[in-house]
Amino acid sequence: MNRWIRLMEPSGVAEARRRARRYASGLSMSSTRVEHVAIVATEIAQNVLRHGGGGQIMVEAFGPPGLEVLTIVGLDEGSGIERLDRMLKDGESTKNSSGTGFGAMLRLSDRLDIDTEPGKGTCVAAEFNTQPAPAGYAADHAGFRLAYPGERRSGDCVAVRRAGSRLIYMLSDALGHGPKAAEVAQEAETAFRASEGSDPESILDQMNDALSGSRGAVAAILSVDVESRSLSYAAVGNITTLMVHERKLKRLPVRDGLLGAGSRKPHVESFEVPEDAIFLMHSDGLSMLRSLDPYKSLLHRTAPVLAARLLDDLFRGRDDASIIAVRMSQAKAL
Repeated sequence: MNRWIRLMEPSGVAEARRRARRYASGLSMSSTRVEHVAIVATEIAQNVLRHGGGGQIMVEAFGPPGLEVLTIVGLDEGSGIERLDRMLKDGESTKNSSGTGFGAMLRLSDRLDIDTEPGKGTCVAAEFNTQPAPAGYAADHAGFRLAYPGERRSGDCVAVRRAGSRLIYMLSDALGHGPKAAEVAQEAETAFRASEGSDPESILDQMNDALSGSRGAVAAILSVDVESRSLSYAAVGNITTLMVHERKLKRLPVRDGLLGAGSRKPHVESFEVPEDAIFLMHSDGLSMLRSLDPYKSLLHRTAPVLAARLLDDLFRGRDDASIIAVRMSQAKAL
């Protein structure tokens, strides 16, 4: 279900716990691991409700097949946390609770990151690996999607797969929204995962063939070699792809077109990637990011926190929406 869970009353906490347990079970995690996920989801949801005065939580899995990471993200608009270092210690609390919430999150999750500022609310992201990452694999990435308000499934798609030393990211947006668009999104993801090779233009060609006769979709592909730090890119239609480097935005070009419509010629380019670069891909369900000024602190945070903050802040509410964030170097987590 591609939506935030609203946390304005205790029933939202129970829904967050159920969804987290369901996702973890679907990823074939052990029963102990599933309970750890459920505990962390409960703690995040309760903190949003109790300390943040309400907010929202999302549970999502993203990663190459076999290396998916389950992420639980909680957002509130409260007063923020003034002394985060103290709150990470068991026994510390600002609401006369047991004070074990953040400590439990830190112990039970594989990675925990928190973005908070006094007066600007708090974003908490806890990650759970499905299995230990292989040697040399140090991806810091996240992908989220939202359905059009009132719908249960999104017509946007985010996915990633591995091909040798490359990580290949795909974001697509089917025309329209609702069940028919969601079906096309599923077809696009299936075609992407079944595609051969790592060349973005070739992958789009294969997706184009698979979507022939459907309502169609726009899409962008990023193929990143994590060893040589080279990147290949291809896009057709209005998917926004940005590179963030030295606190500057570079927008990668796109070309009009539609996968599944027969004739289309994507924009294609390749270049070397700076070691500290960040890539953002999003559909037109999010407003255009034109300045980094409001988000400078986020550039030091992990990909799930960065992606979740932008998804929440830029969501237009008039279409499905999706975002992928990719960091070329690991961010410091807690």
